[in-house]
Amino acid sequence: MAGKVILLALRTALAWTFVHAGALKIWDFAHAQPATPDFVVAIQQYRLLPSPDLAVLIAVYLPWVEIFAALGLLVRRVQLGAAFTIAGLTTIFMAALASAWSRGLRIECGCFGRDQISTDIPALLLRDACILVAALILLFLDSRAAAVKDRPIFGASGRFTLP
Repeated sequence: MAGKVILLALRTALAWTFVHAGALKIWDFAHAQPATPDFVVAIQQYRLLPSPDLAVLIAVYLPWVEIFAALGLLVRRVQLGAAFTIAGLTTIFMAALASAWSRGLRIECGCFGRDQISTDIPALLLRDACILVAALILLFLDSRAAAVKDRPIFGASGRFTLP
């Protein structure tokens, strides 16, 4: 029972983190204005994309992917895919941060809005590593639950045989 409560708390915290981050990339609630232009600038700071148009495309769609993946963590039928998506996104975020850090770029990560800007890349990587561990725990547990549901009904071969 306690394990289920802890798992639900982990799932809810991870979902809230990504809904919150995605929403703040779409709308700046503190200043009552769209936040997408600021997110485009934040993406361009990484100097990873060949075109500014690609940065705009990512800035428009990525927050929605984060929000829908986060909500998927709370829907039993899509939890495995949602955990996989969040783990993948977090891995990409960490790779982008590590790349910027290795090139000596001063990145102002605004993942949680304009008021939560951070330039401490090691701290950001540690935060993202914690998020990744949480997503991997959910991914592991959800994949185990899916494997139990997918066991063949008629035996190990999956074929019905007459005695």
